[in-house]
Formats: sequence, C-alpha cells, structure tokens
Amino acid sequence: MGVMGGAPMKRWLIIGVIGLAVVWIAGMSSLGMVAHTARAQSIHTKIIINVLKRRLYLYRNNHLFQVYPVAVGKPSTPSPRGEFTIIQKAVWGDGFGTRWMRISTPWGIYGIHGTDKPWSVGTVASHGCFRMYNRDVEQVYTLVKVGTSVIVEGITPYTRIRRPLKPGTIGQDVVELQRLLRLAKVYRGSLSGVYNSDVEAAVKKFQEMVGVSPTGSASLETTKKLLEYTHQTAEKPGYLTRAGS
Repeated sequence: MGVMGGAPMKRWLIIGVIGLAVVWIAGMSSLGMVAHTARAQSIHTKIIINVLKRRLYLYRNNHLFQVYPVAVGKPSTPSPRGEFTIIQKAVWGDGFGTRWMRISTPWGIYGIHGTDKPWSVGTVASHGCFRMYNRDVEQVYTLVKVGTSVIVEGITPYTRIRRPLKPGTIGQDVVELQRLLRLAKVYRGSLSGVYNSDVEAAVKKFQEMVGVSPTGSASLETTKKLLEYTHQTAEKPGYLTRAGS
C-alpha cells in the first residue's frame, strides 16, 4: 500500500485536531455544569422574618444575602411565630400576587406571597401571611426550595398559656411552651407548635426537676412553675428569637 499524499494527510490531521478539540470542549462544558450544579446544591438558604421590624432576611450559607419589607398580620389575625419550613411553592395570582410559598404551621394555612396591594407592604395589614412586593417574592421564590427553614421571630401573640397542653396538641401556645422549655434547658427541639414525643419528654424532665408528678402533660400548674423557673411572667410578652430565648 502506498504512502498517503501530503494534502490528504494534512486534511486528516486537521480533522483529527478539530475532533479532539470538540471532545475537549464538550468535556470541559460537562465538568462546568457538574461544578455549577454542585455549587448550587451546596448553598444553604434560610429565611428569618422579624414581625416587629416587618422585615424578611434571606441568608445564604449563613451570610445575609438580602433584606425585604413585608406586611404582617393584624392584632386580630396575628402572624405565626416559630420555626417552620417551606412545604409548598406555587405560581398564583390575584390577591396572593405572583408567587406563593406555604410554611409548615400546623394550626392554619400561612405563607409568604406577593400581593395586589403593594401599598400594604411594610405595615400591619394581613390575615397572618407575609406579603411582599411581587418583584421581591419572585426573587426569593427562585432562591429557596421546599424544605427551606423559615424562622419567624418576635413577641408571641398568645404569651399566656390558658389551657392545659398534652401530647398531640398543636397551636401557637405550644410554641410558647417549647420556648419556655428551651429556656429551662430541658428541650432542644424546634419551636414547631406540635406537642410531640420530644416535648412530652421535656415536660416530664422539668416536672421531675420541680417535684411535680411526671405525667408528660403540661397542666396549668406545670406551666406556672415553668414561668417561675424561667423568670418569665404571664403578663410579660415572650420574645421569640432564633435562639428561642
């Protein structure tokens, strides 16, 4: 077989070089996409809403990313306080604006959403939800996912626990019980508003500490002793912070 001529050889060399370049570029692009995806997945996002300041703070990897004004609940329809997560995302309209993010309050449906009343943002005006300007809620919507932590801090609207609480109870007053148990250093769970087995165990531990029959249910006697132990009073508003103190 004869040796290939100069021109055909050059053409094959050029084709080979181009092919290798295409393969290299494709490989680098794939690596870039993988790296970008890995970075996106590694970003930890958290929302903190301060009801008194009427502000939403968006954190990414524990660094403050952005602050947004929000409308909060009226005294007759207060916004929930506690430690929740986003459990639903949706593109809505009308009174809920352009985006909706439901939070995991067990005693009602509350969420972060846009509004068709932009003048109300930054005021005490809602039925408990957190209203944002549509442009702001659209940005937040793209940066959070289902499961993102949402901490709502401020004075708890029902500071007085007016009823006995027991396992299975849900409500804002359960959040207050959890807050007091955390202050007493017998509870390390979340301020979820759910009287679960962790709360029951914490109540039992506290009852044993103060000489009350360890039933695991928070009677009004137990609640009174808990207030006294944590140097709280039924009249003094309980300020819920991200540390629960």
